[in-house]
Amino acid sequence: MKVRDATPFDMPEILDMLRQYRSQTPLLFLHDADDEIYVTRVLTEIMAGRGVALIAESDKIDGMLLAQVAPSGWSPKHLVMTEMAYWMNPDARGSSGGYRLLAAYVEHGQALKDSGRISAFFISKMVNSPDLQYQKFGFNKLEEFWVI
Repeated sequence: MKVRDATPFDMPEILDMLRQYRSQTPLLFLHDADDEIYVTRVLTEIMAGRGVALIAESDKIDGMLLAQVAPSGWSPKHLVMTEMAYWMNPDARGSSGGYRLLAAYVEHGQALKDSGRISAFFISKMVNSPDLQYQKFGFNKLEEFWVI
């Protein structure tokens, strides 16, 4: 399995994986969110440099990790990169793809941080996600989010 940057040609597969991701999110209001025009615009901006769009593939696309660069809510002069979706197709789970996506994300994030483009980069874990050991990749737990 290899990881590469996504291209606009991957958009149909990314949109399909995002639909699967959305169907499993514990944020119930997102289950009917299906604004393909908006999502395509966000993905286009990410692919044009406002983030990272990574694809894991073997003989087909098996997973993705998408992250967006935006100003910090606390300081507009400090850009941060936040992971938006980290997904492996069910038939590819347990392969090396998820690990490779995360390693590539850390590599991209560290390069952006080292170059001064971003101040920090983040990864999240939903309550229904596998218990991944993000600290093994250098992440430190910062906070927990709670929702109503």
